[in-house]
Amino acid sequence: MTAALGTAPRLGSLSQRNWFTGVIAALLVLDGVVTLVLEALFLPIYLGHADVAAAQPTTAQAAALAADLTAGSIPFPITALIAAVVNVLLLKGMSTITDRLGVIALPLTAWTLSYLLLTFGGPGGDVLFINDWPTLALLVCGLLPAGLYLYYLANLRAIGPARPN
Repeated sequence: MTAALGTAPRLGSLSQRNWFTGVIAALLVLDGVVTLVLEALFLPIYLGHADVAAAQPTTAQAAALAADLTAGSIPFPITALIAAVVNVLLLKGMSTITDRLGVIALPLTAWTLSYLLLTFGGPGGDVLFINDWPTLALLVCGLLPAGLYLYYLANLRAIGPARPN
């Protein structure tokens, strides 16, 4: 039996496939949520060091609390780049167990809904995402490469397998 170019081998029996693919699909969707939470927690990483002036002995304890710890450093959202790679890998992993584009997009959908949920404030008024450019970079880098991969898969399926002459 020959397979079309670019298709992955599937699991054997139908009952094994239904049970096993359901578990893997659920884990990939859950992984989309977990990776977003980790990316959000590590988003405010800064490069550089803080230039904190030496304090007088009487105010030494309070000076460390009042100093701007990001002075002299720049934001470095490495997790936005990680999101670009991880979301494409999640979609690629989902495409190995199913051919339906709607199901393949489930990890990205969970990632996007979790992103939108984290933009709202919590019950105490705390927010995980602030209005800054690294937050926008995380959204763009998380959605754009994965969306382009889904676009590629949709066009690959629309064209169909290559026919020999």
